[in-house]
Amino acid sequence: MKSWTRALTVLLVVVAAFVAVLVAVAWAVLPLDRIALAIDGATYSLADLHGWDVVLAFLAAVAAVVLALVVALGAIVLAMAVGAIGVGVGLLAAVASVVVVVAPFVVVGWLLWRLLRRRRSTATVPAR
Repeated sequence: MKSWTRALTVLLVVVAAFVAVLVAVAWAVLPLDRIALAIDGATYSLADLHGWDVVLAFLAAVAAVVLALVVALGAIVLAMAVGAIGVGVGLLAAVASVVVVVAPFVVVGWLLWRLLRRRRSTATVPAR
């Protein structure tokens, strides 16, 4: 369990660093003067951010992207698990339907086998 935790932590740090680099490149390349956020009637332009506001916005962007990646990965895992359960239920239903169709033939075969076995066993026993 300890190695899984360590591996997931390292993976999350690597993804966060990669996303941080991508956000930094986008921040440097994209024109920030036309990008603005409107919250409660107040408009905030990304070009007007200075000092700790830039760091906070950068960290918020990185956290949002990493959280979106984690949620998407969780949704994929959940979808695959539900799909596997569905395939299992489908196979179980197919086997059950085959059993229902074959069961009468098996019972008739077993009864014939018992009948023929009983006749053979009485015919081979010497009379006393």
